[in-house]
Amino acid sequence: MRINAFLAKLGLGSRRKVEELVLAGRVKINGSTITDLSFQVDENDTILFDGKPVVNEAGDSRPRIIAFNKPPGFLTSHEDKHHENTIFTLLPESFQKYNYAGRLDLDSRGLILLSIDGNFIQKVTHPKHKIDKEYIISLKQPVNWKKIAEEFMLGVREGGETLRALAVKPANVVPENTQAGFTSYLSIVLKEGKKRQIRRMCKTKDLVVLDLYRIRIGKLDLRNFHLEEGKYKVVTEEQVLGN
Repeated sequence: MRINAFLAKLGLGSRRKVEELVLAGRVKINGSTITDLSFQVDENDTILFDGKPVVNEAGDSRPRIIAFNKPPGFLTSHEDKHHENTIFTLLPESFQKYNYAGRLDLDSRGLILLSIDGNFIQKVTHPKHKIDKEYIISLKQPVNWKKIAEEFMLGVREGGETLRALAVKPANVVPENTQAGFTSYLSIVLKEGKKRQIRRMCKTKDLVVLDLYRIRIGKLDLRNFHLEEGKYKVVTEEQVLGN
């Protein structure tokens, strides 16, 4: 098996992240530093990362994938020198080395997937797999949703990038006292995942976002199962990606 796929399978990171580690000369196979990404690894090989053994976790009793309902006020990060509240402060010790499939910013909340399987992380995050994600946003003011939907789906420019939504429609959250054609709650579906994308898109239209809630990743939808904020649940790849 190619070295990037093998190390990702062992939970060292996504394939892209593992490639960076290999190219940086941080991986040794049977005593030799390997920087060739085409190198084939055998399960009997001795693998060191930064001088420490990388253990095959085939017998690992930890769940392969967990769904976590992130509360606002927590960073999607393993550590941050400027902020002590990360999602990992809410998770058990056994999950501290899990990788996450896509971030949510500090003030946002909702579904995050974590896994020890770098190949699964790659399937969820790489653009070629086209895994869509749905967000429910609450706006300070009601908007003409059809006009916003048209503009967001066509694409808006911000920070030198074109930001585009796959779908935009009213979110059926609570009964609203707004005139026909207007709403304060939108469902926005993305296939891409650029940094703070929805907030940046709204900024171009002078829309104030009061709440941003990721409700769905792929097939896994928080509306279909109970998961309290700050809690996790074991899920399967089939629940996320389907058959």
